[in-house]
Amino acid sequence: MGMRVGNRRGTVVYTTGILRKNPRTRFVLVDAVNLGQASRNITVQVIDWSNGSPVPLKVVPCNTRRCTQVVGPNKSVFLYADVSKVQFKYEVRIIQPANRRFVTNVFGVTKTPFKPLEGGTVLQHDLVKIGR
Repeated sequence: MGMRVGNRRGTVVYTTGILRKNPRTRFVLVDAVNLGQASRNITVQVIDWSNGSPVPLKVVPCNTRRCTQVVGPNKSVFLYADVSKVQFKYEVRIIQPANRRFVTNVFGVTKTPFKPLEGGTVLQHDLVKIGR
């Protein structure tokens, strides 16, 4: 179910840890920016932990339970999951380059226009490294 740790050279696996869902949160949005000179991959997984067991949610734009996107040099992308049916808590896991020029932030947001909500924001420096 989970992301294998140590499966890709030059990458690191991060987690938000389990976050309590704000009742107004509709989506979890992952913003990534590549400030480097080469294209890099990011893989995102969003997990509903409300019943105590992991339930992976579909991540857009892939519409799969684990989504990988290429981020070009000096470009940004966002990936998101609908968490409107999550009752209590969720987690976001990210595999990204082990490179200081690749930065990822996670936001719990409302329905359009994706306004960030208090308690659902985890910035790059707050993500917890769980593997390489």
